[in-house]
Amino acid sequence: MSRRVILKVYGHIRPVSDELYAVLDKICAGAIADGQDEPVLQRENETARISFEGMYFPVEEILMALAPHLGPEHKGRLDVLDIENWRLTRHVFDGGLRAHSASLNNVLDYAGL
Repeated sequence: MSRRVILKVYGHIRPVSDELYAVLDKICAGAIADGQDEPVLQRENETARISFEGMYFPVEEILMALAPHLGPEHKGRLDVLDIENWRLTRHVFDGGLRAHSASLNNVLDYAGL
């Protein structure tokens, strides 16, 4: 029996070291997905990719784990689509961390999101 999807999380970060990937993998193991066939976290060369749909994803834990590892060379983003509250929050990794949020109704209006 599948659960109602209330959260979708998609993103990537690069470059990712073995140490950082192991930290992300441990945190992603706590996600409560909706019967996904693919793993939540995958590695492609120096890029870690997150793809999740389900009930719970440890967003704050991921951001806290990334913070001490982010340097000027790191690039990527983490998009969190909160279906229940109808919001998209984009966390951008570009030598630091910044976030923007918008209603899913207006998300295409915000090119900077």
